[in-house]
Amino acid sequence: MKILTLLSLSLALLTLQAHAAVLELRAKITMTGSTLTLNDLLSSSQGISADDLSAPVADSPTLGNSQTWTRDELAQHLPPALKADTIQWIGATTCEVDRPVATCTEHDVRGLITAELAKHLPADSDFSILEMPNTESFMIPQGQLDTRVNLSAGSLRHEWADATLEFRYQGQLAVTKSVRFHWAYTRLVWQATNTINSGDPLSAASFQQVEANVLKLPGSLQPATDFPSAKNAAHSLPEGKILMESDWVEPVLVKRDDLVTVLYDHHGVSITVEGKALSNGSRNDVIAVQNVNSHKVFNARVVDQRSLVYDE
Repeated sequence: MKILTLLSLSLALLTLQAHAAVLELRAKITMTGSTLTLNDLLSSSQGISADDLSAPVADSPTLGNSQTWTRDELAQHLPPALKADTIQWIGATTCEVDRPVATCTEHDVRGLITAELAKHLPADSDFSILEMPNTESFMIPQGQLDTRVNLSAGSLRHEWADATLEFRYQGQLAVTKSVRFHWAYTRLVWQATNTINSGDPLSAASFQQVEANVLKLPGSLQPATDFPSAKNAAHSLPEGKILMESDWVEPVLVKRDDLVTVLYDHHGVSITVEGKALSNGSRNDVIAVQNVNSHKVFNARVVDQRSLVYDE
């Protein structure tokens, strides 16, 4: 009977040991993110699933602070599946969690916004941030952060603009900062030297390049970077007008009722047919064309003066 009792106790101990989770606690850790997991707190473990290891246990200390966790305190925050198991603690008896900070200065903010503006402007642009009122140094987590700068709509065409700085750690948003800034953006633009009538072809000979602060120009569109060759004036351009993206249109290469040539080049067959354009068309426009012989109507894409290709 005594032997049976000893065997039963041994079996019970083995069963208990088989279901025990072994947690080796770290003595000290440094955090960047705002959420603590068992992965952060433990140097090793046994009998714990990957999901439980990555599950949030508690919030990290606030920036620049630390906190100490005891084994008993951590046991109260374990995932439900672990609370049902027997926990065997090894390693340190307490874990000190530090969350150190770094300082993001006004100079740092200016550099981040400047770098973001440069991504959106032509290489020959001369620009600078003039002022950032009420922008002071602020704290961000110390460590490897993913920093993003989001410019507000219209920032590239207004002297006063807004930006939102986001500092993320492993995809998790850590700090957000909104900044208002005043900037100047100077570059070469095209200025009309004489009046150009609506529909006239644009020629570089009718313009001169001058430096201008783009942000002081009226309108919401950008001025031309490269001269728009082979384009027509969308409307009358007075002398002194800065050429903007809205000031030109594609020339009409095919007019309604024009006799046109259409190339059909499909499946090894290449032929040309004569047709009549049923509407106006600029380069790459797809318009309806009527075959002058069969009177069949089909679509064709404009490629040149009264020249089109069949479009299926």
